[in-house]
Amino acid sequence: MSEPETVGPGELEAFEHALHDAFHDDAVPGDVELDMKTLEPERTFVIRDDGAIVAGATTLSRTMTLPGGAAVPVGAVSGVGVRPGHTRRGHLGALMRRQLDEIHEAGESLAILWASEGAIYGRFGYGSATRRVTYELDRVRAAFRADAVLPPAPAQVARPAAALEDMRRAYERALPTRPGMLDRDDRWWERVLYDPEHRREGTGARRLAVQRDAGGEPAGYALYAVTDAWGDQGPEGGVKVREIVAATPEAQLGLWRYLLSIDLMRAVSWPQAPDHDPIVHALRSTDAVRRTLHAHGLWLRLVDAPAALAARDYSAPLDVVLELEDDFCAWNAGRYRLTNDGCEPTGREPDLVLAAEALGAAYLGATPLTALAGAGRVRERTPGALRAATAAFGGFAEPYCPEHF
Repeated sequence: MSEPETVGPGELEAFEHALHDAFHDDAVPGDVELDMKTLEPERTFVIRDDGAIVAGATTLSRTMTLPGGAAVPVGAVSGVGVRPGHTRRGHLGALMRRQLDEIHEAGESLAILWASEGAIYGRFGYGSATRRVTYELDRVRAAFRADAVLPPAPAQVARPAAALEDMRRAYERALPTRPGMLDRDDRWWERVLYDPEHRREGTGARRLAVQRDAGGEPAGYALYAVTDAWGDQGPEGGVKVREIVAATPEAQLGLWRYLLSIDLMRAVSWPQAPDHDPIVHALRSTDAVRRTLHAHGLWLRLVDAPAALAARDYSAPLDVVLELEDDFCAWNAGRYRLTNDGCEPTGREPDLVLAAEALGAAYLGATPLTALAGAGRVRERTPGALRAATAAFGGFAEPYCPEHF
């Protein structure tokens, strides 16, 4: 097996075609061109067989919001694939080794990714750190409670490209409030607006609703599309939400008010929602909402454990010694004293023992340490330490990443 190497000059398109082959997907020219704009050649690694690219992985330089509002650089792992006929040869492990070494050398304390299969990345120390839920709402039964806090002004409808600046401003306001959200420059906004027919999954073109605050500033937006359908009983169309981003609960509910008011539609679905959206608690009938939990959302790995643990805030007093087991990134393995003031190596006996995968799952606060302990993945050595650490890791806004990369 050849070792991973940096992609060569002019080979980004070949990398993209190899990736599409790995996922049995057609390499549509527009898709390839768009993906190439976000690739960083110096962070894109490939494995060759007789000169041809047969496997690859890339790291995208992003910044992510942590619990408490801090924003840190992260290595966003993408484009991981092995061409058919070249699997089961150790290519994935070699790419993960090279990639995590490079992320560590770059000084990024966290790596994140979306997994095609949940069984793949745990062995490399990634844990499932956010939830992904599909919401389906019945418009007929979706009436707001009398005490729901709704903005006085209705949402405004616009074409996405024409209202891009409003979307940017709303996103920037929401970004520091939600752990797991990523920064967006022009390249990433181009991806948000990209709407070719072959990606619409039976809907029409994307549409936009912008919710403004009392001062007239954009406080949130909903990017959505509709299906036009008719049956014996009349209209049976549906609204499919692509993205809802809001800086305030009022803006979030204002956007839902608009989505649930669109005529000729019977249902509203949101296939990439956070686990706990306020709409569940703002309607008179909880039966109007059906939630389907998917296996996993964003996966996260601590690449520099003490730096990552020190970078986020904690919601309760904390003084705990963690013993971290990390075979794949051995530089992380050891004991660390974690307090509200920071994290540093220690020779003290551990209060909690856990592996890198479990710490990655708990890091953003979506997975309680107590739940991991129930599965035997966190071992308590000091009575009371598990409860205290669980309280400290949680308590912030639910982590959520609204975009794939």
